[in-house]
Amino acid sequence: MGFKAQNTISGKEGGLFIDGIEVAEVKTCEATVEKNKSEVNVMGRRMTGSKTTGAKGTGTLTLYKVTSRFVKMIQDYVKTGKDPYFSVQTYIDDKASGRGTERITLKDVNIDSVKIVGLDVDSEALEEEIPFTFEDFDVPESLKSTFD
Repeated sequence: MGFKAQNTISGKEGGLFIDGIEVAEVKTCEATVEKNKSEVNVMGRRMTGSKTTGAKGTGTLTLYKVTSRFVKMIQDYVKTGKDPYFSVQTYIDDKASGRGTERITLKDVNIDSVKIVGLDVDSEALEEEIPFTFEDFDVPESLKSTFD
């Protein structure tokens, strides 16, 4: 048996936790690992080669504005110099897909910027976008890789 349309996964069937505390107001979360590469020219070749030399983790968290969590985090840094690092745990678990559950933990997450004021007379629901970096990640549970 092969892939079926019902195997696709709904983006609504998941959740997010910061340091083990559920963040119910999450709208989207994206995290990317980008490889750092150096160019390598090889004698006799016209094409430039690439050598992977490391990686960098970045992401963006978009939330409905219902708490001052991140405003307080950035205020604590500005006032005390203590830069908060935390973990983010995500999961997707669409029972209808038959693919199982995927859990990913981002480690040593650090926020890049926080909008501290965001009034909008035309907005029906205020949102806040939090760009971040992370230094490591784990995949303690992954989706099925075969179709039966």
